Amino acid sequence: MNELTLPRSGAAREGEYDVVIIGAGISGTLLAAILARHKARVLMVDAGTHPKFAVGESTVGHTSTVLQVISERYDVPEIGHLASFHGIRRHITTACGVKRGFGFVYHREGEQRADECNQFVIPPLLHGPENHLFRQDVDAYMMHVAVRYGAEVRQQTRIADVEIGDDGVRIEIEGGEPVRCRYVVDASGHGSLLGRKHGLRENPTRCKHHARSLFTHMVGVKRYDDCVQPAGKHGMPVPWYQTTLHHFFEGGWIWVIPFDNHRYATNPLCSVGLTVDPRKFPKPDGDPEAEFREFIQRFPSVAAQFEDARTIRKWVSTDRLQYSSTRTVGDRFCLMSHSAGFIDPLFSRGLANTMDVINSFADRLLEGLAVDDLSAERFEFIERLQQGLIDFNDQLVHCSYISFRDYRLWNAWVRVWALGEAALDQMRLLSAYARFRATGDRSVFRTLDDVRYPGLACPTHDGYKRMWEDSVADMEAVDAGTLDPGTAADRIFARLEEANLSPPAIGLADPARRHVDGDLLTSMKALVWGKLQAPEEIRKNYFGFRTTDLMGMTSKNFAEFVRAY
Repeated sequence: MNELTLPRSGAAREGEYDVVIIGAGISGTLLAAILARHKARVLMVDAGTHPKFAVGESTVGHTSTVLQVISERYDVPEIGHLASFHGIRRHITTACGVKRGFGFVYHREGEQRADECNQFVIPPLLHGPENHLFRQDVDAYMMHVAVRYGAEVRQQTRIADVEIGDDGVRIEIEGGEPVRCRYVVDASGHGSLLGRKHGLRENPTRCKHHARSLFTHMVGVKRYDDCVQPAGKHGMPVPWYQTTLHHFFEGGWIWVIPFDNHRYATNPLCSVGLTVDPRKFPKPDGDPEAEFREFIQRFPSVAAQFEDARTIRKWVSTDRLQYSSTRTVGDRFCLMSHSAGFIDPLFSRGLANTMDVINSFADRLLEGLAVDDLSAERFEFIERLQQGLIDFNDQLVHCSYISFRDYRLWNAWVRVWALGEAALDQMRLLSAYARFRATGDRSVFRTLDDVRYPGLACPTHDGYKRMWEDSVADMEAVDAGTLDPGTAADRIFARLEEANLSPPAIGLADPARRHVDGDLLTSMKALVWGKLQAPEEIRKNYFGFRTTDLMGMTSKNFAEFVRAY
């Protein structure tokens, strides 16, 4: 928006709001804070009470960069604190963990080979490390931010019905007086009230991926580095315990997300989950804890990591996780983020997708409220974005599970993801942010919606889209049994080499390079390549990002980096 103050649409009467948000989790509270900051009358309604348990705890560079964009675009500095490990520790909570990278360890039953693992290290001096969010603290913080800006909240409150008419929305509250609003946002997640009422859930879902999950918080989980003999045999650049650790195997994966993995840690907990294809591993009757304990005995080093661990909350065990919606916006309503659909927690895409939606949606909603146009047409891009996020994330995870049957294939496929999300799109986001910092012009952020392929890891690049489609076709041929995994892996690496879309210094096209370093020298080499040698469509993003920006961020983060690690 150019004008950041929302005109009031007449005097408010008791029980009337501009926007009612169903759900007071991180997505609902972020949106509420933005709307309330710009003088919209906002009510959040939630059946639960903060603090409350939530998963979706790992951030990626995309998540944090978009959080910083949202903070600046909508002038809500409190959201900016969520964009860095040091900001969270100073302003929000000391209960979160640090994330210095993605860690992937491949397991065969009874064996883990030292050369079958990968790390993708986050440049610590450029962006600062990422986070393992202790969601009960973070979500409660965002609720309080929204309330400070003027939003109202009703916790332990259930909605009986929602009636959407041409002139507004009527919301029936169980045991209370109804409220009216101009627009309703469903941010409640899987059990979406609007999704059920309007028959918006696809049944069956169009998603190809199949997975179920069980998860909890534990104490006493060992550092995986101490469970590998000899210690350090993997030769990775950062300790496993300071990554979001993925133990993966044919048919599924285990996540290990510690909150106690740095010197400032005050939280002894660790988030743990097992996610598997139910067609290969049907859901048994009985206790989820017993299922988890029995399952990890297949993998000796994983079993060793959990031999002293104990749960501190009841396990959650799900049926199939995947769901999708026929549409996500309509006149006067939106199913936002996880109310619209969900695929799998692999690659920590849930929070990143949520931030993308909020960044684009809040602008359109504020303008719609200002001109009293809340029709579905105004939010057509949000519809395309959310459907694209479902479809491309489904392809990403479906193909990842196919690759889990052969490490060579995984080693190739994971580079396609890394190229789009980290090597290409992160520079697009940083370039826009750098242009804003140089000019103070918030309209720069609107250009982030000028994309050809909403939802794709790199939504602006034709060459990446072709690589994605060709690689997906190869993965599906492997799944159909018409292409062997080794040939598919060779084809993907050949595409990565030929495309010349990533800095040679990070080695994405080299199958023997099993880790991407985030050190200063590698970052500088990548920046030089981007400015001088990259194809023109990529180079324009590096032009917006000056060497002085890199050095400025380096000096800002260096002292804290040394103290923390």
